[in-house]
Amino acid sequence: MTDRVLRVGIYRPSELPQSFRVYADNVERYFPELGIEAVHFDSKVAIPQTVDVLWDIRSGGGNPPLEFLLDSKIPLVMTVHGFAPISLSGWEYFQTIKGAFLSKRYARDKLKRWEELKEGVAAMIAVSQFTKGEAVRLTGVPEHKIVVCPHGVSPEFGVQEPQMPKENYFLHISNNEPRKNVARIVEAFQRLKKTHDVRLKLKLPRAEGGKYQNIKGVELIQGMLSTEDLVELYQKASGFVFPSLYEGFGMPILEAMACGCPIITSNVSACPEVAGEAAIIIDPRNVQALQNAMEQLIDQTHGISQSLITAGLQRAARFDWKKSAEGHATAMIHAVNMD
Repeated sequence: MTDRVLRVGIYRPSELPQSFRVYADNVERYFPELGIEAVHFDSKVAIPQTVDVLWDIRSGGGNPPLEFLLDSKIPLVMTVHGFAPISLSGWEYFQTIKGAFLSKRYARDKLKRWEELKEGVAAMIAVSQFTKGEAVRLTGVPEHKIVVCPHGVSPEFGVQEPQMPKENYFLHISNNEPRKNVARIVEAFQRLKKTHDVRLKLKLPRAEGGKYQNIKGVELIQGMLSTEDLVELYQKASGFVFPSLYEGFGMPILEAMACGCPIITSNVSACPEVAGEAAIIIDPRNVQALQNAMEQLIDQTHGISQSLITAGLQRAARFDWKKSAEGHATAMIHAVNMD
């Protein structure tokens, strides 16, 4: 893709969240065939001075560029994963009075820093069209500097046993932040449980699931899940319930589609962009709408489950890590040429 090897310094600090590591690993896998050499560094003093461009992979929550990366004078490309703490109301993001109050200050401070530092961003990678729109609206980085590079889906997420029967349970997996909307999922499930023999399996952080452990029909999945375990959970579920209030992308939607699991998700943020027509799309703040969607899947209304499975498999196949890596390369070449 380039006439010479493009050397990219990738900022990967030791405390990098696992989800960002997985993202970067999947993109970097294709760099050699795209004429890109990856050089990792983990601190200010370790910035490699012989690279053509720096790539900061970890801008979530509306965080602006790191000043020490800008100070290097090497063109900077940064990936933005979303702006939830800035874009959502303080109450919906924190669900505490103190958090709602502090969120206004957080948003004000972050946007002020973006205004001061945005000119130093040579190129930006957004993980969805929605996130690109958020970036333009909130940061002031011009649209022509932003390349949309959706995530891909790893090959291990797929239908392992085509004839595996569905079981009467719904699945939800998240970190249980308030924006993940778990309380409304449980409320909708409890209503559905009055008329249907169904279970709800929740995979949440250990400390977060306790409030739901005594609710009839709710099963908390304990311990670490292997990829194989996760794929089986997706494939056996009657539906994956993901009515998030805010997603910069929504990776679980893509994984569930690839595993042949019908999906219920939100009509806000990047959720409908990822799901397309391969999901039941609802207002995530409407518990009755969520209950109705779950009921459709359990009752197999008009064969909806099989229709969603087929559509989901076709849609998931469009999300490819190599294609994503090619988009990243485009952004990096653009950054070098802008310098």
